[in-house]
Parts: sequence; C-alpha cells; structure tokens
Amino acid sequence: MPIWILFLCLFGRGVAEDFPSLITANASIAVVLDHQFLQDQFQTVTDELKDHIKELARVKLKHGGVMVHYYSWTAINLKKGFLAVFSVASCEDTWSLFKRVQDEQILLFALTEVDCPRLPTDLAITVTSSSAGEELSQMILDLRTERAFNWKSAILLHDDTLSRDMISRVVQAMTSQIDDEKVPSVSVTVFKMRHEVNEYLRRKEMYRVISRLPVKYIGENFLAIVTTETMTTMAETARDVHMSHTLAQWLYIVSDTNQRTGNLSTLINDLFEGENIAYIYNKTDDGAHCKNGIICYSKEMMDAFISALDSAVQEEFDIAAQVSDEEWEAIRPDKVQRRDMLLKHMQQHITAYSKCGNCSSWQALAADTWGATYRRHTDSVISNKEDDNVTTLIENVDLLQVGFWRPIDGFKFSDVLFPHIKHGFRGKELPVLTYHNPPWTILQSNASGSIVSYGGLLFDIVGQFAKSKNFTIRIVLPGHIKEESSNETSTDMMHSTSAKFTLAAVSKGKVALAAAAFTILSDPPPGINYTIPVSIQPYSFMIARPRELSRALLFLLPFTTDTWLCLALAVILMGPTLYIIHRLSPFYDAEEITREGGLSTIHNCLWYVYGALLQQGGMYLPRADSGRLVVGTWWIVVLVVVTTYSGNLVAFLTFPKLEIPVTTLRELLQNSATYTWSINKGSYLEMQLKNSDEPKYVSLLKGAELSTSSNGMEANNIAGTKYLDRVRNERHVVIDWKLRLNYLKRADTAATDSCDFVLSSEEFMEERVAMIVPADSPYLPVINKEINRMQKAGLITKWLSAYLPKRDRCWQTSSMASEVNNHTVNLSDMQGSFFVLFLGVFSAFTILLSEWFYNRRKRRNDQIVIKPYME
Repeated sequence: MPIWILFLCLFGRGVAEDFPSLITANASIAVVLDHQFLQDQFQTVTDELKDHIKELARVKLKHGGVMVHYYSWTAINLKKGFLAVFSVASCEDTWSLFKRVQDEQILLFALTEVDCPRLPTDLAITVTSSSAGEELSQMILDLRTERAFNWKSAILLHDDTLSRDMISRVVQAMTSQIDDEKVPSVSVTVFKMRHEVNEYLRRKEMYRVISRLPVKYIGENFLAIVTTETMTTMAETARDVHMSHTLAQWLYIVSDTNQRTGNLSTLINDLFEGENIAYIYNKTDDGAHCKNGIICYSKEMMDAFISALDSAVQEEFDIAAQVSDEEWEAIRPDKVQRRDMLLKHMQQHITAYSKCGNCSSWQALAADTWGATYRRHTDSVISNKEDDNVTTLIENVDLLQVGFWRPIDGFKFSDVLFPHIKHGFRGKELPVLTYHNPPWTILQSNASGSIVSYGGLLFDIVGQFAKSKNFTIRIVLPGHIKEESSNETSTDMMHSTSAKFTLAAVSKGKVALAAAAFTILSDPPPGINYTIPVSIQPYSFMIARPRELSRALLFLLPFTTDTWLCLALAVILMGPTLYIIHRLSPFYDAEEITREGGLSTIHNCLWYVYGALLQQGGMYLPRADSGRLVVGTWWIVVLVVVTTYSGNLVAFLTFPKLEIPVTTLRELLQNSATYTWSINKGSYLEMQLKNSDEPKYVSLLKGAELSTSSNGMEANNIAGTKYLDRVRNERHVVIDWKLRLNYLKRADTAATDSCDFVLSSEEFMEERVAMIVPADSPYLPVINKEINRMQKAGLITKWLSAYLPKRDRCWQTSSMASEVNNHTVNLSDMQGSFFVLFLGVFSAFTILLSEWFYNRRKRRNDQIVIKPYME
C-alpha cells in the first residue's frame, strides 16, 4: 500500500460522508437562468444551453455522468446534493446566491451584468457580459477587487472626451461598497479638463488643473483616463509641478489605442528616477470574427465545467483502483476538496481555451524606475576628479508587462501594478558613500585595507531602510589617498577631509545616499539635501571634578569667622564683668569675708571664663548670688556653644568640603576670572553663538578661546594628554557635544584609572545630525518617512545607546559619595589639632624664656653690692 494512502487512512475522516463519490453516482448541477434578468432572451438562452450541455455530456464527458436541473429563479433549494451551480442572474442575486452556496460548500460559476464585483477567485468564478467599448468601469472595478492598488483616496483626472455616464460608472466602481471585507471603498475626487487639440493650449489647461490640486488634503494617488496625446503632456506637467515623485502613484488608462496601434511603450517618451507610474492601455480587436454575448459565455463556462468534471472523475477512478473500498471511503475527497479541484481546473481551462470576449483586451504596464540611474556605478572608490553629473532621466527604462484583462476572467497579474510601492527597489544595488567616524559609522578593514565589516548608528538605519525598501548596499569610499585616523570620534563633521570628499561626491549625484553624519545647516552646501535628523546632540562643557579643600583648619570650619570673633569677644568681656560684680558685691562685707586671691583679680577671672569655655571649671567660685548667676549663665552659653561645635565638627569630618562646583553657563560666566574655556574654531557652535543676541551667549563667545579641530582630543595620544591635563590642572573648560565629552571622559578613565572630569548639568545649543543625499534625489521623502517610523518605534534611540559609553564608577557626580557612610578619621582630618598643640607648646616655651630672662634681669638690678670699709 502506498505511504500516502496509509497516512490518509490513519489521519483522514475515518467515515464516509453523505456526499456521494463521483464513481458511484452521477454529478448533479443546478443551472439557474433568471427569467427576470434575461427577459426576452430567456427562452433562447435556455434552449441553446440545454442542447449544448447534452452535446458536451455525450462527446466530452467520457467518465461518469451529469444530471442537470434547470431553474428560472435564484431562490432554489441547495440541499439536493448539487456538485455545482451555474447562474445567469443580476449582480445582487448572484452575490445572494453565492452566500447561500458557501454555506453548502458548493462550487458556483456565474455570469452576471457589467459593473458587478467579481466573486472571490479562490471560491467561485465570475464572468461579466460587457459589450465592446463599455468595459472601462468593469475593468477599474476589477482592479479594485484584485487589490491592484491600495488606495484610500484617489484623484480622477479626465477630459470631456469621456461621457458623463461612463464617468459616473467609474466613480461608482471606485466608491461602491463590496461585501468582501478585504476590498475597502475609495474616496474619489473628480477633476475635469477641457480637451484641446493644440499642444500649447492643452499644456496650459493641464497646468491650470494639476497645479491647483489640493493634494495635501486629498492624497497623491492619481487615476488619469486620457488619450495618448494627453498622457504625455500630463506626465510632463505633473513633473513640472512636483507631483510625480516617490510617494505619488499615477495610473494612466489610455482608451484610444487598439490592437492595430501597437505597443504603448513606443509612445512613452521620458521616465524619471523614482516615479511610480503604471499604464493600462486598450488592445481591443474590433474585427467581425469576435465572439461575444450571454450564450457564448454560457457555453464556454459549461465547456470548462464538463472538462473539470471529467478530470475529477478520472482522478477518483485512478485513486480508487489502488486501494480497497474501505480505504477509498476514508480518503475520498470531501465537498471542499472537490470544489477547489473543480475550480482550479475550470480556471485553467478558461485561461487556455476561452475565445469569447477575447477581442476586448487591455494590457497593463509598470515602469521600473527606482534605482535605474545607479546601475552603471560599479567602483568601490569614487574619485573627486570626476565632474559629470548623473541626471535623473532614465535612458533605458524597463517597462514591465504586469498583466492583462479580459471580460471572462478579469485581470491576470504576473507582477504588481506598482512594483516599487510593494517591493521597493526590487533587489537593486545602490551605492552608499561612507567613511569611518564612530559612533555614526564604524568601518573595519583587513591588512590589505579592504573593508570587511561596517556598523554604527547610520548603518543600522540604512540597513533597516534597505530591508524595508528591498535593496542591497554597495559601500563606496571617498577617493582620497589615505583614510583618516580610525579615532575620529570627535572629528568636526564639516571640515574633515573625508567630509569634504563626501560632500563633493554627493553633490555630483554619484551615490544614492551618504551614510555619514553631517550637521544640518540653515544654508546647506550646494548640491545636497539633508534627511530629517537622525539624532539631536546637545552641547555641554567638561570641567575638572571639584577638588576637596584643605582640612588643615578643619576645627575652625564648624563656625564662621564672625562667630569665632563674637565668641572671643564674649570671653574677653565676661572676665571683667565677673571681676566687677565680684568686687562690688556687698555680700563679702556683710559676711566679713576677705576678698584676697581667687576671683579678686581680673587676671584670674579671665582664666576662669576661658577654662569654663573648655569645660574645665576653676578652683574658686563666687560665693555671692550675683557672681554665681553670672557664672551659671556663662555655663549655659558654654553648653550651647560646645554642643553646636561638636555636632558640626562631626558633620565636617564625615562630609568633605569641596570646591564650589560650576555646572551651568551662568556659573561659568560668573567665575570668568578663575576659569578659561574653549570651543572649536569654525564649528556649528561658533556660528550659532555669532548669530545669537542672548547676553550669556555673547559673553560666552567673547571670552572663549577658539581651538582647532578636536581630532587630537583623545586620551591615548600626546596632544590629547596635554589638552586634558590643561583641563585637569589649569581650571580650563572644554565646550563641545555631550556625546564627544563622554567619549573623552571614558578614554581618560581607561588611560589613567581615575575620575578627574565631570560634565555640566546644563545642556544648551542643540545640534541636529543627519545624512545627506543629492539635491535632486527623488528618494528623500521615502528616506525621511522611514527614519520617522524608526524614531517613533524607538529603534534609533535603542541603536544609539548601544554605541554610547556605558555607565561606570565615574558616572556619579561626586567622587566622595562612596565615603559618606564609612569615613575613617585620618591625619588629614586631625592635622589642625596638632598644629594648635604645636602652637600652644611653642607659645608656652616662648613665654617661659621671656619669664626667665625677665627674672634674671630683675635679680641683677636688685642685687646690693657690699664694699669693705677702708680708712
């Protein structure tokens, strides 16, 4: 037993369906000829079709048989085991019958009136009986149902050679509601032009109508039903008013051609890069041999059914002969499989053998314009010596034969009507100019200098654009002798050698796009256009991290200078005050207490007050209440002062005092006497500062040093080290992109393993970065649209973050933050106390020597010299 039969036996239905096999029973078909629709032709069509079906069953149906049931209305009972239904009825009745047929899973092939939406081609067959010259509206309706264009709105342009009735039918075909949910209605705006025989008048009329179209509100999808002469003039006028571009779609339907006039491609003069243009032109043969009419279509459809039925019966015989009866009952086709098999065979038969209505034929062409002018560029290096411009006019354009239309089977497409809308550049190779400039573009080369890989933010963007618009990237390098240093992270994007070569090549149209970062200027260089910004870089400034101040006089920091002065004055005043109160108190006289020693001298009172301030007390205390009140009050003051001093001293020991930070432009300008700053000469920032009237920006530029390009601002070269040492040691400030300064910080940290720099908290003067395209590039709107989508999706932010310096230990604004919770008191903290100790001991020894010399001198003066008495 074949494997496939065994598989069907195991996983098939397992039981026979009620629907009989074509081997054991004749097929049954319902033929519905709606009397109300056919009217006077009903009897003639019925008789002719009966005779034809009998003849087909006798001659062409070699296997099995067929039973035909005729009905003159569409409201028939479908639960009679019909294999298929053939109907000739109105459009409304045809769709109503289709819905009922679908519930019963029966094949329906229908002949209906013109301007009727065809039934879904994967479920049924529809033929419209249109007469020659009346098929335009049906053809447009078929375009819509086949989803040849995906328009929500359209602008219909026509002249007065088209009848009012036909225009109404075309509009109806575009706007009518269709039961198929996949086919939305199109909003149509109709503009009529006068038909002019004179070329000048025709062009003038075209310009009058097209230039006034409110495309901003009604879209840029154009359906032009015109003659051959009008088509050429309209295409030129549309280009002149910039309405034929990559985001616009133009469908020209040319009705005044026929089979004898030849191919329309010979009448198409010029096509330009990036246009979306399609043509449908008439190839109708109006000879006497042409067949048409309801009877002709009905016979051909029955021919196709009988042929499909015969093939289905033969196939079932062949399979049944290889298996047993039980196996056949398990694997024989069900209703859906049999319907699909009959449908496929009928469609193939109609396509191959149909002759009815073939004289009415329309051909569809599509222009393959995207990327056509870049096919001849094959070099990987573009030299600046070439100065030939690439024009956007395509000399040898490809006109694709994308399909044809016949009344019996509608449109048969071999390709899409607008290939670039659906398939972008259709796999073409586009030259993209670039150079090494991290993080925007990162090129890696091998030992021989060939580029082996590329990356960076711009290539992430271009790669996504290439994926969505279906093209491949061919990297092109500027043609200068030697690539600049691979460390061009902070290279000025307007003045580097690579940037100059790139601008020259793009302005001459040698590449489709430059994947290089350029600053958007209000007055761009000639020959280029900017894309929308891919990134917005704010300016900031880098300064040496605030240093910790000397802690030699740490013990003085808890109180300010005026506090210390007030405290010293209080000590000086409290000594005499205590002495006066003690001397004037009558308590001692009343109690007959002598006032000798102790607090009876002003000298001892001063030392007592000073000792109490140091919480040492004294040997003598006043006995009078007045003196005791003075001393008690002083002790309270001492308690408050000492407690406050101790608490603040702990805080100053825990939190080191740093230099006053400079984090904003205002603070930088306020400290202009202490700090210097520099900006890049010729940079975007310098230009913006020169054009600004804001006082702080005027002062910033006036006090700035204009340095050359920051190529050398890298921590791993001599020039960069000297530059950073100036910032580190000489109170110098660097003003640049925050991105570049972060790179500098990261490089210095890697080189020195220290965190010596900090960035300002304020950001100012944003600079917009974009890619560039040739000035006449038609793809700028497409690129901008894709970049905008990436930005809204958050892709560009995600990609850029992957190339930015990662957060490390130097990212914190304070280098002492890690010491707050675990600070050990060291010699630096205590050096002030040792200095006071040294000063006190030195003063004591000085006074001791003074006392010794004073005492010695006094003794000499007081010594009495005794001389012997001599007579």
